[in-house]
Amino acid sequence: MHDRVWFILYLLTVMGLGFVHKEWVMLLSIIITLALGSKARWKIFLRVFIVIGLFNFTISLSYIAYSYFVPVDIFALLLINLRAFAITFLTFTVVHRINLHKVFEFSPLLSILYGFTYAQIYLLKNMLYDYYDGLKSRGATLKTSIKKRDLQPLLTSLFTTMLDKSSQQSMGLRSRGLIDD
Repeated sequence: MHDRVWFILYLLTVMGLGFVHKEWVMLLSIIITLALGSKARWKIFLRVFIVIGLFNFTISLSYIAYSYFVPVDIFALLLINLRAFAITFLTFTVVHRINLHKVFEFSPLLSILYGFTYAQIYLLKNMLYDYYDGLKSRGATLKTSIKKRDLQPLLTSLFTTMLDKSSQQSMGLRSRGLIDD
């Protein structure tokens, strides 16, 4: 199928999952997404399971603790968790499967905005890896503790650099007439 058709189906499915309040529909959407996934379906499934599982586990624990004071509907909690997992799994699968640049090529404005957004994400990803390498070179890893005085200059520099890059891209969008303040 064409990438734009996949994207429109994705948007309609996400809106539909927001309106449906049946657990079996959420499970069915997860199974269908798994069936329609590419060769990386299990890798995507595991990634979503870890990310959403940790988030949902934390939220679920707070609801369970809250249920000691006020009655909480467990099926509503299950529905929320399944909906979050289904939509996130669908999003990861669609982003992996389609070329978003082709989706937005019908509009020059959306194509430019997508290009700037993608460039910003890629730049920040590389910047975070560079800063992580800087932390490792100072002997700070996830297994060691780092003192605030060692971390503060790195984080200050990171946020300053991110803000500078963001303002440069914003000026670039203004100079091309894409942002009209």
